[in-house]
Amino acid sequence: MADKFIDNGVEQTKGNPILAKMIWYFLQATNAPVGSKAVLPAAQTSGTLTIGGDSIDEQTKFGRVVLPSTNEDSIDLESYVVPGDKAIDIIKNAKHDGKQVKVWRVVVDDRVAETETDADGKAHKVFPADFGYGVVDELELDDGDDMVSASYTLNILDKLKTGTFPLTDEQIAALKDMYEFERPGETTGDFGPETDGTTDVPAL
Repeated sequence: MADKFIDNGVEQTKGNPILAKMIWYFLQATNAPVGSKAVLPAAQTSGTLTIGGDSIDEQTKFGRVVLPSTNEDSIDLESYVVPGDKAIDIIKNAKHDGKQVKVWRVVVDDRVAETETDADGKAHKVFPADFGYGVVDELELDDGDDMVSASYTLNILDKLKTGTFPLTDEQIAALKDMYEFERPGETTGDFGPETDGTTDVPAL
């Protein structure tokens, strides 16, 4: 008897890819008090999420057997060192004190944003995010000829958890812009060197 013909079709997604600059990584020390803000590393240059792990790979008389074994997710981040950047202190202190670090990878793209409603019925914009507790593998500060750069790896406990991260349009604008409009004589000095450049973005 001839095999029954099967054709379930194909599927494709079309559109513009997500820009890497719209992937933001937020950090928080595990000993930060309840209600503390997340910290966006300053001058981030790159971030890499690796979904890794080992597999059981054995040969038998009847062929190869491959089974999942462990989860070994990790996040690699690189940024330039900016005075007052709390992210560097969070990583350095966690490494020295043997503590973990909370990390969020957030896709800040309106095409994937959703709306969540709080207990008062107010709508809030949220973005897809991965969250995990990470152990600092190594912090490297490169004092080369150019700008001082920092690179570090966070090895994730268990595996990354999927959820959402709230960000308003005002918060996104404040985090993206280096400085605000000002009028003549309102401030003095160059931007950056005279201040720590910290942006305190209000909570929702």
